[in-house]
Amino acid sequence: MAANLIPQLPSDTQVWQEINESGQSIYYLVYKLPQEAAELSPGLENFTFRYKVKDLKSITATGTVTPDVVITKNGEVYSTEGSSNITADEYTNSFYFGDHTQLAAIHGGMEAGAVGYEYFIEALEQESKYKPYIFSKNAAGQYDYLAVALEAAKEGRTARESELSQTTWWLKHTDTERQQMNFAHKDPATFSQQGIKTREDIIGRMLSAGLTTLDPAVIDAITQKKQYGMFDDKDITNTINKLANPLIRFTLDPEVKAALEGKTLETIEFTRQMENTINSILGPGTSDNFNLEQLSADYTDNPTAFTQEFLPKLQDQFQTTYAQYKGTNVKAYEEIAPSLRSEWVSITGQKADETTAQWKQFAATNDIAERKDIAFAAAAELGTQAYRDQVISDLENNFGKAGARATGGGSFR
Repeated sequence: MAANLIPQLPSDTQVWQEINESGQSIYYLVYKLPQEAAELSPGLENFTFRYKVKDLKSITATGTVTPDVVITKNGEVYSTEGSSNITADEYTNSFYFGDHTQLAAIHGGMEAGAVGYEYFIEALEQESKYKPYIFSKNAAGQYDYLAVALEAAKEGRTARESELSQTTWWLKHTDTERQQMNFAHKDPATFSQQGIKTREDIIGRMLSAGLTTLDPAVIDAITQKKQYGMFDDKDITNTINKLANPLIRFTLDPEVKAALEGKTLETIEFTRQMENTINSILGPGTSDNFNLEQLSADYTDNPTAFTQEFLPKLQDQFQTTYAQYKGTNVKAYEEIAPSLRSEWVSITGQKADETTAQWKQFAATNDIAERKDIAFAAAAELGTQAYRDQVISDLENNFGKAGARATGGGSFR
């Protein structure tokens, strides 16, 4: 490894000097992935990457540096001063990552003695905030996107759509997201500029909503959702309002929630499944009365107990709340909800808020006439069109239509 380098660089940094056809020297910091990293994906075998040195003095601790390898433009090794495990062919086919100043941006989050591979992973971690497909894995646990992208890069081109379409991420996402993936490949500069503009807009809207603590991870998650077409303007507004006021009845997107709570997406998704299970048995909002994180942990420890003990207790609780189903095979709220929703709409002319006391009273009675009274009372409070139409109909049935008395058609002559 080259001597006299600044400590901010990876500990396995090699300096290669390339002499071009005009006799000018260009310097690169060069790294090679270890074998255990290469095994994670086909196409990463002997993967070598480099950063161009913009200013040779900026990477030296003493003002001078001796390159490990000096090579001509056509790949012929001119001299070898240091020991290198990188061949001339590997260098020639190496992935040009950018310039050495990018390493300085990564360095702040690295431990002393970190190697080039660790810097490489950190760089991908940073990039994945805007390119969620970077760590796409196939069924064998191999990084299929990296295999495609890096193999293409070694050939001096960007990945073709036919290659990208074979990755797991591509297969699991929408056409809009795929279009953005292609866009990021074909015009990365414009894609990045749009991402920066979107991020700044989101920060501005968060500040306008009264948020004083801005979590970069949450901002990145919302930006990514917007840039890949998964969020529209209304989604952003609802998300920001929920962040500003957690009491608002709106469910955060799992990835945004994971970023907010500093948890993995898998944990958030599993907790949401637990929430949906409880709500489907007892009704909307009832999961708020449970410690979902503890229940998720309990399920992981003992899934049998969850299935054989906890779920039956929820079903018993449902039949206690909705006594008309006691002793029947109806054991969950979602089994009765569709017909009740249809009945409510036919009476009120609009969908019900299934978290209100009126709805719960409506669902808990087996008396059709009583349900109509409850729904009609709710419609009266809301002043729905169905309520107004019913009032007019009742008045006409009792007193005749408007104008009837004036024409002699009423009760008074």
